[in-house]
Amino acid sequence: MLQQPINIISIIYDKLESFWESRNNMKFIGTVTVFGYLLSLAVIQLNIWGYIPESISEYIHNNYFDAVGVAFSLLLFFEVVGLVFVLPRSFSGSLIMQFEILSLILLRHAFEEFKFIGDIINIENISDYMFHMLSNAFGALVIFGGILIIKNIQKHRDYTKNKWDRDRFIQIKKVVAFILVGIFAYLALEDLYLLFLGENTFKFFKTFYSVLVFSDIFIVLVSLRYNHSYIVLFRNSGFAFATVLLRVALTAPVYINSVIGIIAVLFTMLLTYIYSNYSLSEE
Repeated sequence: MLQQPINIISIIYDKLESFWESRNNMKFIGTVTVFGYLLSLAVIQLNIWGYIPESISEYIHNNYFDAVGVAFSLLLFFEVVGLVFVLPRSFSGSLIMQFEILSLILLRHAFEEFKFIGDIINIENISDYMFHMLSNAFGALVIFGGILIIKNIQKHRDYTKNKWDRDRFIQIKKVVAFILVGIFAYLALEDLYLLFLGENTFKFFKTFYSVLVFSDIFIVLVSLRYNHSYIVLFRNSGFAFATVLLRVALTAPVYINSVIGIIAVLFTMLLTYIYSNYSLSEE
């Protein structure tokens, strides 16, 4: 009874994925990011010169590093969209991309510290912002290294040898991803609305990661229908736990956010190594 709508959603999802990953769309994304960065610089400069109306000027900061924040926000936005399309292919691939997003968020925070350093002369005050910047930057660097190691040591294994079960499981993950696309669009529009109100618009990533936690747990539970092996269950549950850690890292204060992110990547690295070296003959 449910197979018909699942098939329809899978077809729609495949078309969306094909469009998103097309060469023309990738070029468009690059163009939008560059244009957004240059436009932000231009708007800031015009505001400094006094050419922006006062009703709008009050929402614009006269700091050029805000343009860097805009560029990173656009990059993160597109990365999150890409994450949705990775989910049906691989649980581990989805988690790796979540690490990539966290590393970019930490780098974004590092760049944000420059806004304060440029306006402060007292070296004692500067040191606080420098430590914040270095903490975020080195946290991102360690996570980056962890991502490369995880990619190098992981080995692909099918959930089941039954092709029908495997295809059905992929279809279910596509349905989940399709729902995530809708949630993503809603959150993006809400963030855009907050932007026009001049309010904080970076809550999007925190909220979306919360949704990912529940979607990952749902996929773990569904996977039991096709493979009830303890080894697979523990591995998938461990990946879901790593997603929880990433969500906590997004709301944690400076220093703690990097520490939690590093712990998450180390946990995933160890889990991947053990699982990848587990003998198939022992299952």
